[in-house]
Amino acid sequence: MSRQHIPLKDITIGTKGWTAKVIVEAKGMPRSSQRSPVKYQRMILRDSEGTKVQATIFESDIDKFSDVLTLYKTYYISNAVVKTILPQHRIAKNDYQWHINSKTVVEEVTEEYSSISVPPYNFVSFSEFSKYINSDAYVDIIGVVIHAYPPREIPTVNGPQRIQELLLVDQELIPKILTMWDQFIENECAAIVKNIKTKPIIAAYRIRIVSFNANNILVTGKNIYPAFQSKVLVYGM
Repeated sequence: MSRQHIPLKDITIGTKGWTAKVIVEAKGMPRSSQRSPVKYQRMILRDSEGTKVQATIFESDIDKFSDVLTLYKTYYISNAVVKTILPQHRIAKNDYQWHINSKTVVEEVTEEYSSISVPPYNFVSFSEFSKYINSDAYVDIIGVVIHAYPPREIPTVNGPQRIQELLLVDQELIPKILTMWDQFIENECAAIVKNIKTKPIIAAYRIRIVSFNANNILVTGKNIYPAFQSKVLVYGM
């Protein structure tokens, strides 16, 4: 049955005994920090008013919630740890973040009482990339992977980094390069390469577009959804 809950905008560090009703709008794969071995998993939750909050699960708690907090399902959540978050670490427009741990209560909302819609995505066609080159704008794209190049290492200002490039085409058959970095190679790219013969369709969410070799557009992958089947989605953050 429906439970009492409050909007995300009303939940701060000092809020006591709160319960929120949210949909899992995005969910990352478990990762390890580049600076420490701590394992974490991030997600974005959204309520019916459109307010979003970034939530993170750490270490052994990741396994506890592996079969819950499913993408696009709605939940009542209470007793998460609310903390402030620095602007440079935000992936949602909210001054606060949640840490979900073993004491957090998560209850799936039945379809009858679920009133939060699945988020819409505004896909940008490849022919429109010139509007976003070298800007701070994030865009969503969708395309067919027709080739995967081998991983390689490139020099950067932060030292050598591994990348893997994917050749995509959109519905207008315009080719573009999608570059995956670091842990995306081991997770999302591995899944795409495994299915490359099927010419998988992938959606990429919150990516940036930069110029490359004066002739091509390099799409830098942030959050990638390989969509080999309608229900098989993998989210990276």
